[in-house]
Amino acid sequence: MPDHQVTPLDQAVDFDHLAYWDVVIIGAGPAGLAAALTTAHRGLTTLVVEAKDTPGGQPQFLYPDKRIVDIPGFPDGITGEDLSARVYQQAVNALVQFRFNEELLDIRDTDEAHQDDSLKQVITNRCNYRCRKVILACGLLHFPRKLPVLDALNSKLVHYKMPRIADYTGQRVAIVGGGDSALDAAVMVLERHGQVDLIVRKDTNGKADTLKRIRESLGRIHLSTEITGARIVGPHVELSLSDGVASTCDLVLVQIGFLSSEEIFRRMNLRMNDNGSVAVDSFFETSRSGIFAVGDVHGEIKLIAVAWAEGIQAAIYAFKEITSPFWLNEQRLRDLKINLTGEKLAEAVRSANAR
Repeated sequence: MPDHQVTPLDQAVDFDHLAYWDVVIIGAGPAGLAAALTTAHRGLTTLVVEAKDTPGGQPQFLYPDKRIVDIPGFPDGITGEDLSARVYQQAVNALVQFRFNEELLDIRDTDEAHQDDSLKQVITNRCNYRCRKVILACGLLHFPRKLPVLDALNSKLVHYKMPRIADYTGQRVAIVGGGDSALDAAVMVLERHGQVDLIVRKDTNGKADTLKRIRESLGRIHLSTEITGARIVGPHVELSLSDGVASTCDLVLVQIGFLSSEEIFRRMNLRMNDNGSVAVDSFFETSRSGIFAVGDVHGEIKLIAVAWAEGIQAAIYAFKEITSPFWLNEQRLRDLKINLTGEKLAEAVRSANAR
């Protein structure tokens, strides 16, 4: 049985003049959108703050045209762009509010409270928002790494996200990077009758079968190679490579990873794991009360379905904290008692075996 009935928000709510939000979610990727849907469907005023100009997160940013085949319910697969658009529209229909092009700077505690629930202040580069709960769903990977030699061109021919299919059909594309995202992009170009120069600084760490497909499709692969020079010549980009090859291409796609947002989380005094991810408990709450974290920001299994599940769970725990004060503390006390009982039993077994 479901644990709730969908409670639509009142269409007359004046979101521009709220004293505070029930929940502010950082990130409009799969985890953030799933969390937002869940809180809004439970009648909570919900704001999603996204650093980029579009929703969808990595599926939208990294592979909008790639068909994702491991999403339950889509037997023929679905593109990152289509999936993102569907979930975003669902959130809009549920009256989730969005702020784009806003980067998280800090989350501070305030002296204000509502029903013994201390309010937080979410600070972005554009605005401040007070709220009862915060869900971090922005991932550890924040902004794409730039390549200075290309960034200096300040050209629309240099991309840090996958362009639309029409932008590279039949064209020569230089792809910088050796991970799966770069290799997948090369395959997509080759499948659309384009030509590829794959430029890898060291050795590729992408899937071997994808690399084989690139070679079989006559893609040019430059291993242990860097771009030493770049210039715009008419409608093309001319690249000088460290292997002595010169490449003239219609556009350049850079896929060399992302900058970590770990520094932001440390500045907010969140406890971190040894691998740089945010530490959470079994309820997805961080070391700071009222701040939850879901998806890539803490998890090891980086799948869309897992991000959805975590976003939903954290949203339900936040909802229960709001509607049932001290609920989470009671749950923690119960878990602590269970753990202590288990430890006592284990110690008794060890003592008995030692006799």
